[in-house]
Amino acid sequence: MTLYGNGRVVLVDDGRTADRLGWLPRRRSAPDPELELVPVEGEPSLEPWLARDRPPRGSGPAALWSRSKALVPGPEAKAEWTYLREAPGLDRYLRAMAEPPRLNFTVGISGLGRVGGLAASALAAVSTAASRIDTLLLHDADGDNLERLAQELASVASWRGGAPLPRIQTAGLPEMMQRSDAFLFAAASAVPPLGTQGDVRLTQFAPNRAALAGALEAASEAEFSGLFLMVSDPVEVLAQTAFHDSNAVGGGAFQGHGLAPERVAGLALGVMWGRALAQAEARGQGERVAHRGVPFGPHSQEVLIFDDPEAPDADLCRVMTEAARSGNYRIRELGFLPYIGPALSSIVLTLPDLLAGREVLASSFVDGVYFGAPCRLQWGLAPTRRRASEPVRRQVEDLHGLLKDRMVQYGVAFP
Repeated sequence: MTLYGNGRVVLVDDGRTADRLGWLPRRRSAPDPELELVPVEGEPSLEPWLARDRPPRGSGPAALWSRSKALVPGPEAKAEWTYLREAPGLDRYLRAMAEPPRLNFTVGISGLGRVGGLAASALAAVSTAASRIDTLLLHDADGDNLERLAQELASVASWRGGAPLPRIQTAGLPEMMQRSDAFLFAAASAVPPLGTQGDVRLTQFAPNRAALAGALEAASEAEFSGLFLMVSDPVEVLAQTAFHDSNAVGGGAFQGHGLAPERVAGLALGVMWGRALAQAEARGQGERVAHRGVPFGPHSQEVLIFDDPEAPDADLCRVMTEAARSGNYRIRELGFLPYIGPALSSIVLTLPDLLAGREVLASSFVDGVYFGAPCRLQWGLAPTRRRASEPVRRQVEDLHGLLKDRMVQYGVAFP
């Protein structure tokens, strides 16, 4: 066995990729590497490019469940960490992975409207020690709004001896892509006004996809290798769009020089869980549900909430699911736009845990589609497995299939 690379990451028996990277055979005197990466064959339009415990392609949402015989890697993937050798855009991610781990992070937020502005404001008041964010880069298409937020947040400070807070700086998209470890796209080009009927999230797809194009162009020019986190609605469809549009050429064919699928995620499931948990607490079940409960699916009317995936209480699941699905409408019926819960639950209470490698609620790449579930940042975001009853698995599998069809319908799925 030949190892290539003298840093924290090595490639196993892959001289061809090592030559491209300029990685030499590992010196015997070098300390043991932290990660050994084994090349495997696969389909980079449907699978993570770099993954730990890679599930078999085409296994649907099997990656969400506790390991079974069907999930044991085959002979071609004996090692824990694997990578798709033929992914065209792989090299910059291998180089980034080989760098020393970051203690603190630079986070960029583009779009400082209701959700993005509130999230930035709250994160600016959280100490770097708690959030692991040492710099917040701000961007907004409205120059006056950007300057207002920059001045407001620069004035956030604690009296003597307070813990250091994130530095607040403004940046254009090109600079943001050069500097950010994590980039949050929170721009909203067309928020439906109060009184709009139906699920307003999907109506925002076309204008927000157009707004997203500028960020994807900047990411391409910078060869961005950080986390690309989607906040704008419809979250899962736009996360899929970020992966698809950054990797597609004319006609929608896959070219693979864009964002790696495991480095893209959607942040929206936290507020759905928060709305559901409030109903469980109202019924005196809050403590148990907080410990055992779990949400699955998109930030939309299709989300599923279970009080206990192994032994669900059908009535409680129905009430919690309905609360998650209808919370958006109830706030609109009161005459307000719902943005406080999304900003605080899905971003402010999620991002620090995500950066620290703790389990969070987010939409990660699951068998070719972005799907909301508990997950954790390893290198990219990957689902954390748990036990579930067969009826729960069937419901989640059906929902996963529905979202796959939706991505095809919106033209953001590779064949």
